[in-house]
Amino acid sequence: MALRISLVTAPVGLEERYGRFRGAANTEPSFALVLLGAVARKAGHQVQCVEAAAFNLPVNETLRRILSFKPDIVGITATTVGIHAAGELAASLRAAAPGLHIIAGGCHATAIPEETLKEFPALDLLVIGEGELTFAELLAFVDTNRSLPADLAGTVVRDGPSTRRNPVRPPIKDLDSLPLPAWDLLEGFPSAFRPSPARIRRWPCASVVLTRGCPNQCTFCDRSVFGNNCRSYSAAHAVRLIRELREGYGVREILIEDDTFVLHRAHVQEFCERLLAEGVDITWSCLGRADRVTPELLALMKRAGCWHIGFGIESGDPAILKAVHKNLDMEQVRQAVTWCRNAGIETKGFFIVGFPGETPASLEATRRFALTLPLDDISVMQMTPFPGSALYAQAGAAGQFDADWRKM
Repeated sequence: MALRISLVTAPVGLEERYGRFRGAANTEPSFALVLLGAVARKAGHQVQCVEAAAFNLPVNETLRRILSFKPDIVGITATTVGIHAAGELAASLRAAAPGLHIIAGGCHATAIPEETLKEFPALDLLVIGEGELTFAELLAFVDTNRSLPADLAGTVVRDGPSTRRNPVRPPIKDLDSLPLPAWDLLEGFPSAFRPSPARIRRWPCASVVLTRGCPNQCTFCDRSVFGNNCRSYSAAHAVRLIRELREGYGVREILIEDDTFVLHRAHVQEFCERLLAEGVDITWSCLGRADRVTPELLALMKRAGCWHIGFGIESGDPAILKAVHKNLDMEQVRQAVTWCRNAGIETKGFFIVGFPGETPASLEATRRFALTLPLDDISVMQMTPFPGSALYAQAGAAGQFDADWRKM
């Protein structure tokens, strides 16, 4: 018998996430949600997607929409900043529908699952790591047994007053085996969603993730969901996904949200050549590493529709970069940004201030270095030791650290 499943982003408000910059907030939908929706639908279940974060829905309105669907299972995805909103929603759901199965996943749940279950007693089970295969098996179990599994790989469950972490599920080797995202589950897609205005050239747009995993070892990043091994959709599958967005939904701009899309040059080259060969009318942006681009690759990317690349530069102090395992040379950064300018691709530099060991001198070095680069835009963030990062475990030794998740 088919299940009824509500998939929800945590109802954390724009004001809480962006403060006075809420007018320029990113309200793009969760790519994970439409992938999980496609997995559930492929198994024959009825699915509802509630983009509470994108639509700035309060907990009570999110609750109303979920309960009106009368689901058997509610799955909530949340980052650290939204995990308390997810816990509040779960508590409200538990009070309104005591027999409901309430599960959660995402980067926060994966990084510190035991602490998360302890903090939010209304959550029954956490899916950790990549969710698609675990979710499919979980749904099959619930459909047969009308209860949640206790020993499913890729989950952390309650075991009396404590918790039990089940075996880790290996990463998905063939991403092409996953169904195409169920974009039609998103109310008003694509025109109801928009990123920060600085991130798009054409409208409407959509955000996608085409590669998973990052081999780099930066101490401020959390790699617990996708791991250290980089895996990609094949170029053919990636272009098929983009073509469906272009032809089926009128999308004209793609935001490639991979941690580092420009990593394996041959794969990026094949992706660009296929876009050009198939005549897909799309413009796109991505993130890249300064040591992975070449003038030839950038020229090809430009011809294939790329107009913007963001580079994680982080600091202008070589000692800081070495300490956080960034493993970038300053001249590589300057060279990459200059090559982009020559190719006609706009660039954004991401910087972080407040690393352990930061001093007025290192901050001044970062300021001076940023001003010498031909960047079109910058983003300066305060270093936050997120759960799952190496710095989260080390923060207490580096200074005073308030581990309140709501402040991250």
